[in-house]
Amino acid sequence: MKNTEIKKQIREEYLKLRAQIPAEEREIAQEKIADRLLDSGMFREARCIYIYAAFRAEADTRRIIAESLRQKKRVAAPRVRGKHTMDFYFIKSMADLRPGFLGIPEPGPWCPKAPHPGPDVLMVMPGAAFDREGTRIGYGCGYYDVYLGPDPECSLAALAFSSQITGSIPADAQDVRVRYIFTEKELITCF
Repeated sequence: MKNTEIKKQIREEYLKLRAQIPAEEREIAQEKIADRLLDSGMFREARCIYIYAAFRAEADTRRIIAESLRQKKRVAAPRVRGKHTMDFYFIKSMADLRPGFLGIPEPGPWCPKAPHPGPDVLMVMPGAAFDREGTRIGYGCGYYDVYLGPDPECSLAALAFSSQITGSIPADAQDVRVRYIFTEKELITCF
């Protein structure tokens, strides 16, 4: 079986698992995930936070975005601009987000484009499933892999519920791996 077929099966399985987390359990887990990230040294040291705006059953990012802005960090969120391509745009509040590609909250057209992320950036990525080596299965379009390229300079982290952590995930050469995974139970340091 090809990696793409294996990844598709894993994606479907783990998206289903994530969607089945009961609301009360999800709320508690999201608070713990946000606490863990906000208490981390990498968050404190980052001048800029590039972060997704949570959609559907993803670990919520609103509190992290609000706290980042409160601490006067620059916050950028992604906007899809074409097939497999996206850019990040600076936001000043949650009001700068509006439904975009597939209904996912994206920065409005008035938001300034953010530069490619450098060493002062903490990139917080979503995903369907992760392994402890930092291999990530996203939603199948490769947006983050294309955007970040082969040698990202920024710190790469992901937010996930512990039920999204699996055994080994097959990786392709272009797959960008995360360095840290924040869950409600632990901070996983990868590779």
